[in-house]
Amino acid sequence: MSAKTKKIFFISLSVAAAAVCAFVLFFLEIRTQALRLEEQVKILTENNTKESSFVRLNRLVQETEEDRALLATSFFKSEGDSISFLGEIETLATSLGLTFETEALDKIESKEKGEFLKMSFVYEGKKETVMKFSKLFEVAPYHSRVESLRLRKGSGDNWTAELSMQIMINSL
Repeated sequence: MSAKTKKIFFISLSVAAAAVCAFVLFFLEIRTQALRLEEQVKILTENNTKESSFVRLNRLVQETEEDRALLATSFFKSEGDSISFLGEIETLATSLGLTFETEALDKIESKEKGEFLKMSFVYEGKKETVMKFSKLFEVAPYHSRVESLRLRKGSGDNWTAELSMQIMINSL
């Protein structure tokens, strides 16, 4: 081999090595950029998901505002609400011709179920009236539960009812 051929060979070899090094560097840079782009796409997707969830929740809050307000009226807000409830019940019982007596009013606190007011009543009157009045407690406009109801036949056409119920207190 002549000196000129050797010179061209080494120059070609150097250029080829430089080209391969440049190609490797470009490849590594493209791979790094692709990883960054993948992370940014993942973050963007998460942000879009969060934004979409926020929009849906915000819309749900607006759509259910009236329902939540109505639901809030189904709970006693404090123990003081029981006074107006008892007053309404006593007035209704009297207007129906029943003798009505509140036997107990206790606050019950439970970590699992929350706070309740436990009420016990005794009322007496005609059988039909006592039955209708008892059914009213089943559909009371509060988050309530009738624990027990005992009916006894009294003298003549009179019946006596002993009712115990719980009404939830929502202090939020």
